[in-house]
Amino acid sequence: MADMSSLAFHFRFDKALQAAGMFLQLNGGRMEYLKLLKLLYLADRECLAIEGDTITGDSVRAMRKGPVLFTVYNLIKDRDSQSPRWHRYIKNGGNHSVYIAESPGTLDLYRLEKDIIKRLDVQHKDKDGFDLVALTHTFPEWKKYEVRLNTPGQRKSCWISIEDILEGLEKKYLLEQVQGSVSAERFHRNLHHYQ
Repeated sequence: MADMSSLAFHFRFDKALQAAGMFLQLNGGRMEYLKLLKLLYLADRECLAIEGDTITGDSVRAMRKGPVLFTVYNLIKDRDSQSPRWHRYIKNGGNHSVYIAESPGTLDLYRLEKDIIKRLDVQHKDKDGFDLVALTHTFPEWKKYEVRLNTPGQRKSCWISIEDILEGLEKKYLLEQVQGSVSAERFHRNLHHYQ
């Protein structure tokens, strides 16, 4: 079994921004941020199931309202050092909504990723954030932490590992592929660092 603490992708700011921008543009440029967070999680989860990799590379927290991409959540909430860059493109619009102020484009998104985003948008167009919370509450990777999250005095969030998600998807056989993706990503980042 792999050391799960080391099995994590590097957060891909540009891809996360572009995926969020694409969801917003498909919805008239504005959306409640809870729905956006859920759609981004669904997109990462589906990409992981198909490719053994995610779009955003973000780490996931189990929270009372379901799984959340942690860095994206902090960017939206203006709690991350890169929040000013994020808010150049996606701004908070009041009433728990966000809107697109400037298109970040989709240059870094692969065709498969764009297709996943379009498909999820069509599939969930008529749903709101709480509908998607209810959906994600059925996912095994969240249910694993449900009792702890709802027990008074316990932490209000827990890390969901890549292995948890793969297990929830019944795709643990992709673990070796994920390990390869994580290793390749680290190699390329280190190579860039030393150039």
